[in-house]
Amino acid sequence: MVTYLQQALGFFIQLYPCALMIFLPFREEAYRFRRRMIYLCLTLASAAFACAYAALVFLRDMEKYPSHIAISNPGMMAAMLLILAAYVWLVRESLLKKLLVFFCVLFYAIFVFILVNTLRLCVPGGGDVVSYAYNPEILSLYAGITVVLLPVMLIFVLRPLGMYIREIEPKNMKREFFILIVSTLLFVTVTFYCDEITGSRDSLKLETLVLLRCVLMLVILVDQITLYWLVFRESVRQKRDNERQRTLEIQQLQYEKIVGDMENTRRMRHDLRHHYNTLNDMLNRGQTEEMKAYLAGVIDTTVKRDTELYCKNLTVNGLLQYYVGLAIDEGIRCRVRAECGELTVESSDLTVLFGNAMENAINACRKYPGTRWIDVQVGAMQGSLAIEVSNSCKGVRVNRHYQTEDGFSPAAAFLSDHGGGYGLRSLENTAQKYGGSASFRFNAEKETFTARIWLNIQE
Repeated sequence: MVTYLQQALGFFIQLYPCALMIFLPFREEAYRFRRRMIYLCLTLASAAFACAYAALVFLRDMEKYPSHIAISNPGMMAAMLLILAAYVWLVRESLLKKLLVFFCVLFYAIFVFILVNTLRLCVPGGGDVVSYAYNPEILSLYAGITVVLLPVMLIFVLRPLGMYIREIEPKNMKREFFILIVSTLLFVTVTFYCDEITGSRDSLKLETLVLLRCVLMLVILVDQITLYWLVFRESVRQKRDNERQRTLEIQQLQYEKIVGDMENTRRMRHDLRHHYNTLNDMLNRGQTEEMKAYLAGVIDTTVKRDTELYCKNLTVNGLLQYYVGLAIDEGIRCRVRAECGELTVESSDLTVLFGNAMENAINACRKYPGTRWIDVQVGAMQGSLAIEVSNSCKGVRVNRHYQTEDGFSPAAAFLSDHGGGYGLRSLENTAQKYGGSASFRFNAEKETFTARIWLNIQE
């Protein structure tokens, strides 16, 4: 029983950390099911694989399979392939992003394997040929190396990787991903080949064998760190390019706002001449009551719109006045509830947030056949700024990598008819700039689209 538990524990220690790490860099909304449930199932599956492996080792035909290698290697490969298949299905992200994480973890697994097989030569009893894969010395090596290297992997590799993959656009980085994947597969092959060659040469001295394997580990480590650094550097460059593009979008929005104000002023002057002529005609006819009713309607549709005070923040109030005015001109009913004063958010970022959110809402309402409406809620409290924009909407296009759910989803879950993603990515990126988030939901039953944005506005 002790030997059985020893084999199962060794298999589990070698498999489970790698299986868990391929899921860690992705956010909660990228999973098909809740994160905790996936982790629990992954733990139980890894334990089941470990118990099955230990049972196969004990039940094997010693005459036909005297070595554990005939079972351990195929068993580990089968477990990895099954977990990889589950990983590809459970994570709703680009395949290239999932491969990037997988090969990063695969490199870790290879490195640990080489390190254990090198150090076991220096441990009494570790280099002996045994019928079981995990004797006490090798099991201790796997446990000790995992305790030391796993936190390093989580802090210095997977945490930055989780941030980088949110910025990477795979369609623009196919070459980098291809080089990374091919190099990892090449070193997997070279590693096992060299391990087999050096392990089968009895004429090699122990010092020579350890030195060869140390050199191999060093070459692989330097190569992989260099390649991942190149990929990460490229992602940073793309992020800077996206920042420049967002700056241009901001300037374009501000320019369109100025042009729209000028056009609105010309239209108001034309309307005023029409109102003056109409009032003069009513005055000549002595229609006093009709004049009062007409003036009340003019004040309600023009003066009230331009003097409406939605909140104390001048930038937010001006943006709401402008876009509510555009909506009213389209015959869209608007309801605004805003409470915010001075904010630590740059005016250009507020322009992006309200500009994209309101323009998306107005565009969706233009295509809506029924009663068109927009509801805006803005509130600042306890160092947070919350914005919610809801509007009537007939339908949206959903990214095939994401399921249509009643809950809120990230920007990547929705597509635009023009390929722009409804400007939702700009909202998401701007919110993340302030340590916040942006999520979106389409309710097909109520024909409503909702954008919910949260910003951390503490100093």
